[in-house]
Amino acid sequence: MQPVNGVDQAHDAATISSPPTEHSEDLPQLPEDLKIKLKEPLPREAVSPNPQKPGLSGIKVIYVVERLNDVFGLNGWHIDNEIVETGRMVVVRATLTIPKYSIVIEQFGGNDNPDRGDAYKGACTDALSKCASYLGIGMDVYKGLHDERTRDGSGAHQNGSRSTVSQPASRPASMPNSTQSRNASPTGLTSRNMAARFTGMRSVLGVPEYGDILGRHGYREVTNIPSLEKARDVYRMLLDAFRVRFGEAKRTLGNAEYVKILGELRLNPKAKLNPDQAVRVFNRMEETLNARP
Repeated sequence: MQPVNGVDQAHDAATISSPPTEHSEDLPQLPEDLKIKLKEPLPREAVSPNPQKPGLSGIKVIYVVERLNDVFGLNGWHIDNEIVETGRMVVVRATLTIPKYSIVIEQFGGNDNPDRGDAYKGACTDALSKCASYLGIGMDVYKGLHDERTRDGSGAHQNGSRSTVSQPASRPASMPNSTQSRNASPTGLTSRNMAARFTGMRSVLGVPEYGDILGRHGYREVTNIPSLEKARDVYRMLLDAFRVRFGEAKRTLGNAEYVKILGELRLNPKAKLNPDQAVRVFNRMEETLNARP
């Protein structure tokens, strides 16, 4: 799971506190060299575009853990997680403690993955990443200084701030028809998100239909597709099939229930969904329909 990072986080909600019985001037101060090390830019591979929030970036939490270990040592920091909400969205309150410097940082993290194990894990890693950001870890990303560009050559910055490059208008759920331009923009498929996007299509279409579409192009698995351009051809057909499934589920569900689901997933009813968001909405619609008597 990748924790969500970007300028839309409520940073002022975090607290950094010290033991109340001591005066702050008596507490050990964090050395300047450690502050510098904390704020060093993360490796390029640590940051990737956030699939759920276009224009924002995600930081892989293992790089946050690595930075904390490098600066404070394996036993020099501790994270406590308290579950505060267990509905569709799992929410945890995390407390990051660095005893040697009397640092205590508290933040919240959330995740609504249908797999409950992944939801709990994602909420914890989300909260840890937010706590670590108050120490300066990933600060270059939050400031929009990590020049991570999309792999499809669009030039849009995915660095914690909204993209400054305008994108072509897309159809609902960002699912184009086959008459649109054969480039990256209609599908949003890149070498980085290709595996996840194809897995998402397989989960919503089912193995038989997914396999049939790949088979029409002469492939058995996504790993057999030799180039990104050919993968986009296959992905367009998957999106076309998914768009039909999505429309059928939406009509069966009804507009009022559909809008309710968008609200539960914190999606704007007036905004166009990208494929990742559309998969999440579709899965929620299916859950709701299956729960009906």
